[in-house]
Amino acid sequence: MSMMLNKLFGMNDDVEGRLRARGIRYTDDLLTACRNAKSLAELAEAVQVDKAYLTRMVQRADLERIRGIGDAYIALLEEAGVRSAADLAAAAPDELRGRLTQVNSEKRLVGRIPAPAMVNGWVKRAQYLTRN
Repeated sequence: MSMMLNKLFGMNDDVEGRLRARGIRYTDDLLTACRNAKSLAELAEAVQVDKAYLTRMVQRADLERIRGIGDAYIALLEEAGVRSAADLAAAAPDELRGRLTQVNSEKRLVGRIPAPAMVNGWVKRAQYLTRN
């Protein structure tokens, strides 16, 4: 599901404006524009933004495509070491839920840990997205 860039967790207004000026308004536009490392580096240079920051925004846009993952769960996943859909696709659901529980008990990022079925669904969807 594509969303406007200004709704993407952590998106800086200034960077969003520079991307918008290049016709990139939605997360799907960003994912298309940054389809590989070369195109991401070129866009980062063109809009004069740190490549690491743009990489993080692309990874978050990728995670946002998975139903049920919003800002709070992105923060939790990142703290648990999951930065992209590829990371999520490679995770073992039970082990990941354990890490999410541990991180949340320490940092209190979300009010409720996702249910095992939800984490399993996230992993399956990430596996599908990274294959296609």
